[in-house]
Amino acid sequence: MRKIAIFTDIHGLLEPLEAVLKNIKEKQINEIYSLGDNIGVGPNSKEVMELLKKNKVVSLAGNAEDYVALGIEPFSYIVGNKKESYLWTLSQLTKEQKQELTTYPHSIELTLGGKRIGLCHFTSDVRFDYKLHNVWKYQWNLKRNKRAYKQFLYTNSLRQRINMQRKMKKLGTDSLEAKGLISALNEPLFHGKKVTDFDFIFQGHAHFPLYEESKNTKFYTLRALGMAYKNDATDLASYVLLTEKTSGFVIEEVLVKFNRDKMLDTIQKSTFRDKRIYKYVDMKEE
Repeated sequence: MRKIAIFTDIHGLLEPLEAVLKNIKEKQINEIYSLGDNIGVGPNSKEVMELLKKNKVVSLAGNAEDYVALGIEPFSYIVGNKKESYLWTLSQLTKEQKQELTTYPHSIELTLGGKRIGLCHFTSDVRFDYKLHNVWKYQWNLKRNKRAYKQFLYTNSLRQRINMQRKMKKLGTDSLEAKGLISALNEPLFHGKKVTDFDFIFQGHAHFPLYEESKNTKFYTLRALGMAYKNDATDLASYVLLTEKTSGFVIEEVLVKFNRDKMLDTIQKSTFRDKRIYKYVDMKEE
């Protein structure tokens, strides 16, 4: 009986990752996927990457990885504290780790119990489509019961390709701003397939657990692995376990207790603190 563990948005928080990987090992699960944003914001991006590699976790690229692999030029929102945070994270990574980040795929396709599964950081491509179809619009429409999944139908559509080509023509292939577009054209999400080609999509990026389904596809947005907001238990990390059946699979969110005090102490002693970390771990800003 095949079992798969999936988590997302570690964001440089080592202690919750240690607890989750220990739990996964105790369950004797060897197939593990991270949906991206392993690095950034938290203080331990280097150690997080080392631990993921040691445990043979298959990592996808999120926007945090793309800031390193593509540079920050394609992302107009990387300014102020976000830019400082990126530069600090970059300074903590080894040369080998920076190179490793360029090898992460942006999506993976699986079959489990006869069901087609797509894994990605976010189904609207974060390399270039973060204005028209971003994660905040998705959550806003989902709250209003507006069939928010419809924004994902744009991914790999003819309309998207035409818009991408127009923008490429405007920017030019030598433009640093075009690097996200070039990456997406060379390696489209799901190899160019549409979301309706999958029975299930698992994604991250929003940090909150969200669920929605269309006629063809169920969309599961996972909670960030070690984040804690006002409605979350602050000392519990989260991952999703898929257990294969004869037809389909069972989906279970697994909550794991971790050493929150140690994590907060690590944050306090860090040489740089991304201001977002206070909100992400339910910590009072100094």
